[in-house]
Amino acid sequence: MRTLGEMAAAIGACLPRGADPRSEIRGLAWDSRRVVSGDLFFALRGRRADGHEFIPHAVARGAVAVVSESAVGEVNVPVLRVSAGRVALAKAASAFYGHPTEKLRTIGVTGTNGKTTVVHLLGQLLPQCEILTTVSMEGVRLSCVTTPEAPDLHRLAARALERGRLAFAFEASSIGLDQRRVDSVCLAAAVFTGLERDHLDYHGSPEAYLAAKLRLFHLLPAEGWSVVGVDDPQLEAVQGAARGRLVTFGLGAGHVSAMDIRQSRGGTHFRLVTPRCARPVALPLPGRHNLRNALAAAACAWALGERAEDIAERLHSAYLPPGRWSRLRSPRGAEVVVDYAHTPAALELMLEELRPYSRRLVAVFGASGEADHGKRPLMGRVAAHRADLVLLTSDNPKSEEPREIARQIAEGVSAEGGAYEVHLDRETALRRALEVAGPGDVVLVAGKGHERCQWTADGPEPYSDLDVLRVLGATVLERLD
Repeated sequence: MRTLGEMAAAIGACLPRGADPRSEIRGLAWDSRRVVSGDLFFALRGRRADGHEFIPHAVARGAVAVVSESAVGEVNVPVLRVSAGRVALAKAASAFYGHPTEKLRTIGVTGTNGKTTVVHLLGQLLPQCEILTTVSMEGVRLSCVTTPEAPDLHRLAARALERGRLAFAFEASSIGLDQRRVDSVCLAAAVFTGLERDHLDYHGSPEAYLAAKLRLFHLLPAEGWSVVGVDDPQLEAVQGAARGRLVTFGLGAGHVSAMDIRQSRGGTHFRLVTPRCARPVALPLPGRHNLRNALAAAACAWALGERAEDIAERLHSAYLPPGRWSRLRSPRGAEVVVDYAHTPAALELMLEELRPYSRRLVAVFGASGEADHGKRPLMGRVAAHRADLVLLTSDNPKSEEPREIARQIAEGVSAEGGAYEVHLDRETALRRALEVAGPGDVVLVAGKGHERCQWTADGPEPYSDLDVLRVLGATVLERLD
């Protein structure tokens, strides 16, 4: 609990005449529907609604004060004026929870693909590290976003501190960064996993998308660490954005690198090399992209002072988060891989990795509604080029017509001369995939991964690829050599 005076000082606002600086603030709210008595309400301007319109509702529900970017009509609570509501919310959140990220080794991970896996691996490589990922958000009822609003982010960091954690790693999405949710986080390190096409419906252009990602590196203090691939096309952009020190990773090059790489279906053997040490690693994670993810996490851990010997030892027992390359065996003997891949680049990576081990390769996927339309035919082209059969289905269509989304993907499949079928009901698509795939075949079920609901025009409906596959008779495969 804080006082109104403390919150006003934290956000740089003047208390209006007559306001009692000793008034108790019991919580921070930005959604009038969730205000409880004692909250400080932040009126934020959104893409679809303006929080200033809901100030009376927030006050009626018990808000004891309001933070506003503009003049407010007659209300019977103090109003604190600020120029940027989201920046003020970030500052207030850090202060309200006692600036927890200053007391932890806090790491933000950004990039189009690989964020969840890198954060998950940091939780295994750094001692006493709490993680916040797209997967773990479901456990704290925040699954609607990758990076939560600032009060939730700092609340979870404070909880990690209370539990005796020493580090806190989280995913920093481009939208979360653009909306200033991370602004008052004190970073020890920032990791960049790469940039591909995504979220252009929100950002408008690849340049704006990159600029949002680079905000994470603008937030680094001079003593912080920037972690980026040595061969990443955005290496110079990351360097230019950051005040902190640079650590690179890569295959055969970088401050932390993988040498003498030998890949198999079940993982990768390599030597983990740092400037002063080289250690053998048997990484039990399939795919070349997961080797890069492991190197990104290893480079960050090394920059933060972990010994290369310890990092190598921990990588021997590394494991992926749920819904990332989850393997099952179908009743007819086909291998089924469930993965969150939902961008053209991620889908292409998965198909490329699976192609050498497939007699026939079947791809089951869709594309999210209310999102970048331009990537849909690109995903179709990628799938047609790599897979023998494409089964188009629904993937969180939201308010859009699922058949129209499938048609746009199918344009790309047809342009490459690929074979496809449309089964809008996702369970029907999975049943069809298991019918057509037999021994030696591989089915990639992409897009939803860990998710446990399907977002339609009627809202969220319970659904899980993994659960449906098990009901259809598929059994989990723990590991392949």
